[in-house]
Order: sequence, then C-alpha cells, then structure tokens
Amino acid sequence: MDVEHIEAPILIHEKQKKQALVEEFEQLRPNWRGNLLRTVGMLMSMALLVWMYPEIVHQPISYVLLILIFGVSADLHAQSKRINKRIDTLYKLLKE
Repeated sequence: MDVEHIEAPILIHEKQKKQALVEEFEQLRPNWRGNLLRTVGMLMSMALLVWMYPEIVHQPISYVLLILIFGVSADLHAQSKRINKRIDTLYKLLKE
C-alpha cells in the first residue's frame, strides 16, 4: 500500500476531530439568552417573595439586601465576561 493512502484517512479523522472541537467551543460561548434568563429568574423570585410575604416590602433591610444581590450579580457578570474575553483571545492566538 502507498503511504499516502494510509495517511489520508488519519488526516481526515484529525481534521474532523478538530472541527468538532471548534463547534463545541462555539456552542459554549455565552449568549444574550442566558443573561436574560438569569435576570428574569432573579426578578421573578423577588416578585414571588414579595407576593408570599408582603410585609417584607416595608422592611428597610430588604432594600439593602436587594442592592447587595444586584451588586454581586453585576460583578459576577463582569468577571464572567472578562474571563470569556480572555478565553476567546487565547483561542485566537492558538488558532494562528
């Protein structure tokens, strides 16, 4: 058998494997739907909490906790965005 006939299927298999990894990488990239679902979920849980316990609205500590929750959520989102940006940059560097 010719060496090229042996190496051709190996090269095709390696290319398909690499393409599958690239597709998986693209699927794992964060999108706007995830952010929207997290925000809506947080707002729905707050609405449910206020609906179940209406007296919580009159407590000043609940507003402080609400501000802290949104602050931590915003910081977590910013850190996640920064990490994903670094991963995308690393991917671009490795691709070249």
